[in-house]
Amino acid sequence: MYPSSIKFLQFSASIRRINKRYKLVDQKEEFVLEAVLAAHAEKVDFSVLDLILLNEIASQATLHSVMNNLIAKKLIKTETSKEDRRRKYVTPTKLAFDWLQDCSDLVCSTAKK
Repeated sequence: MYPSSIKFLQFSASIRRINKRYKLVDQKEEFVLEAVLAAHAEKVDFSVLDLILLNEIASQATLHSVMNNLIAKKLIKTETSKEDRRRKYVTPTKLAFDWLQDCSDLVCSTAKK
């Protein structure tokens, strides 16, 4: 086996350990969390409807369940719009930023080796 293959397997195992620490048990949760963080980084309002319409990740019902799981894990939160009380926006929490930082640190440390 090539050294780069072993390095990738070690990296992958490290990512799984980070995800386990934040109780991310499903790849769909990772995808949704990444989408929320990306929208926040791009300063784009990301509504619950936007999240539910990410049908390339899963069905609407599944995405709604994933959103509720991430809220329960305190990785995302919803905020009601001040302009339209019927609309809710999804935003990352401090814990989500901690997860992103841990993953980023891992990528940087792996790249240096």
